[in-house]
Amino acid sequence: MRELEQKLTTTGVLTIIRRDAATGKILDIWKKKNVITFSATEGLVKLMAPNIVFGATVQEETQMKSMRFGTSSATPQRTDLDLAAEAVVGSPVREEFLDANRIVGAAGTVEFTATLGSGDGNGVTYREAGLFTRGTADDPQVTTGESMFSRQVFPDQPKSAAVVLDFRWRITFTV
Repeated sequence: MRELEQKLTTTGVLTIIRRDAATGKILDIWKKKNVITFSATEGLVKLMAPNIVFGATVQEETQMKSMRFGTSSATPQRTDLDLAAEAVVGSPVREEFLDANRIVGAAGTVEFTATLGSGDGNGVTYREAGLFTRGTADDPQVTTGESMFSRQVFPDQPKSAAVVLDFRWRITFTV
């Protein structure tokens, strides 16, 4: 397994599209490569390994499940295990990935999308986002055994009902 971990190259790019909620007009686009955490490589290896090695449900538990949003601009590190300051608007601001949100592209590429619509997460200035695995609970609001795959900080994104934020996170890996 160590040999595979050493040969696995993973890259990610986060794109944020800021739109006017009333017209849909694009106000701004921001794009940057992101930090892939050490736990991401381990998770990919577990997805590819036979279940007997890591347990009967490991492949389910390591599937990408949600994108979570925060307010910190602390520099991402490969050792990060969570967002630096998760945003809470009533409950944590998290978007669950459904089948329609996963776009399989070229060999080894997957794009995850999440949208904070006009009624979602208002009154917060977002500065960070992270991709998280499912863990042992099939509910992104429950944090049991999940791990953060990647994290990125970005310029201030003040959120109000007048703005929609589209997040597109493309992950590519090769062996």
